[in-house]
Amino acid sequence: MIFPQTIIKLVAIALISYLLGSINFSIILSRLFQKEDIRDSGSGNAGSTNMLRTYGKGLAALTIIGDIAKVALAIGIAFLILGTEFNSEEQIFIKSLAGFFCVLGHIYPLYFKFKGGKGVATCAGMVLLIDWRICLILFVIFCITVAVSKMVSLGSVTIAFVYPILIAVFYKSPALTIIAIIFALIVIFKHKSNIKKILNDTESKINFKKNTH
Repeated sequence: MIFPQTIIKLVAIALISYLLGSINFSIILSRLFQKEDIRDSGSGNAGSTNMLRTYGKGLAALTIIGDIAKVALAIGIAFLILGTEFNSEEQIFIKSLAGFFCVLGHIYPLYFKFKGGKGVATCAGMVLLIDWRICLILFVIFCITVAVSKMVSLGSVTIAFVYPILIAVFYKSPALTIIAIIFALIVIFKHKSNIKKILNDTESKINFKKNTH
């Protein structure tokens, strides 16, 4: 049975996580260091890949660090609010709850007219905190996919597809698997335009040796 006090705490976690997720580092960093809005450049996406293509590795790396840090902070605050002991499945649920609303804030940021990124780095931070083994496997798959295809979007969609499978294998929990599927669907949905370009062989390919700036 979930008590009213617990429901209030869960709502608070959802709200705080969303507000933290709305802090979009690609927009902030592009405005701070380039006096531009990343959404007006390149693909128009407020994320690390567009930062890499537009402004180079340095700002892209800072964007990734910021996106991972905000979901880590959201999860940390979630446990502080609930303030009790949980079994492993409950811990993953709490991390997923905070992570979901943090990703939602990243994609639809309150502070930036609800136009944000695709949530990949934020999801990656959540997965790292859920299970480092799964994160490592996904990272290897991502690197191999990008190295072969030169398409970050294909790597992102691939690991989104694999994530629920790994959760099901490692934890054998229908509830956690459903939550993982929801995350996967969000990431894949946000990449729908990229998927069309991949199928039409018109998707942009990344060149890690070249910086635009």
